Amino acid sequence: MTVFDFDEIIDRTGHHSAKWGAVAEGCLPMWVADMDFRSPPAAIDAMIARARHGVFGYTLDPPKLKEAVVERMERLYKWRITPDDVLFSPGLVLALSATCSGFGKPGDTVLIQTPVYGSFFKAIRANRKFIGNVDMEYIADDTHSFHYENDYDEFEMIARDPRASIHLQCNPQNPAGFVYSPSELERVAEICLRHKLLIVADEIHSDLILEGEHVPIATLSEEIAQSTLTMIAPSKTFNLAGMACSVLIAQNKEIRETMAAALQSISAHVNIMGYEAAYGAYTGGEEWLRQLLLYLKDNRDFAIDYIRRHLPQIKTTIPTSTYLLWMDMRGLPIDGDPMTFCQETAGVAPTPGAFFGDAFDGFVRLNFGCPRATLLQGLERLRAAVDQLALPV
Repeated sequence: MTVFDFDEIIDRTGHHSAKWGAVAEGCLPMWVADMDFRSPPAAIDAMIARARHGVFGYTLDPPKLKEAVVERMERLYKWRITPDDVLFSPGLVLALSATCSGFGKPGDTVLIQTPVYGSFFKAIRANRKFIGNVDMEYIADDTHSFHYENDYDEFEMIARDPRASIHLQCNPQNPAGFVYSPSELERVAEICLRHKLLIVADEIHSDLILEGEHVPIATLSEEIAQSTLTMIAPSKTFNLAGMACSVLIAQNKEIRETMAAALQSISAHVNIMGYEAAYGAYTGGEEWLRQLLLYLKDNRDFAIDYIRRHLPQIKTTIPTSTYLLWMDMRGLPIDGDPMTFCQETAGVAPTPGAFFGDAFDGFVRLNFGCPRATLLQGLERLRAAVDQLALPV
């Protein structure tokens, strides 16, 4: 069995990396959901083999990749779909925008629960729809950690608005890192079905489960499946974001055809290498993924333990999925916002909390999908900066 070296430090500067190139020199990037690990050999080998062919003309959706997706859904979730249920898109951000364009009409309300991935807001606004926002309830677990719970009353109040037509759901949740339980999903779905909202399930982190299990909302019942468009991708799972290939699953023919038309209207086609990387990863990347999840879980535990011992003023979620740690920094006596403090004083660049909703200026999201030495360096920089503050005794 091959043992993959996730401790390897790979220099990503000089390779047009958005993660590393968008921050000031000397600042450690721990922001965008992009890991600092080499992708699985199966994905790399598939791209090399395709490159050797030497002809890169227009490309059709490969049936073999659709069949790999069908096999994967059956194996992981006992979810029986067909190749006809599968569409491809060059990224989920584009797919979110195409969804908000293709379904409903301008002036409609799109229901979301915050904090949530910032591109939800952009997709809604760019397509002349209104944001129906529900802030989830912040629940303190102890002095160090917290979690969120759904506000179903507020959720239903927005869902019953006659202008509400879509619910954008994020599960596993980004940035808080939790996985919705079947009972939570059932209650959300019941409200959406009763008020005739399309459920758009962003499940891009569904392979990155550190504890427990992921349940696709479309697997709960045939009725729910017929009202759901599910979005997944190999990008987060296998560190292939730059290959721009994502997967859309719709068992309802009308939803599928509407989505296909929305993508076609903007010529949203996956590139050749994206297809090959996805196929290679889905058919040959499982052992790499198994080892990755063990490494990420250890990184999560290391980060949480370090923060509890050395940065007790900072509260965090305890993510059961993703490689993202949501941090409440409101307990620090910082002048200004935490991002300025992190970047200019600590030399660390997490993602600003405001990206996930207007109410979250006092939060940041830290990416621990990196070698342990990099994670430790970031935490030690943050500790040194906090140690300079005048903290209450």
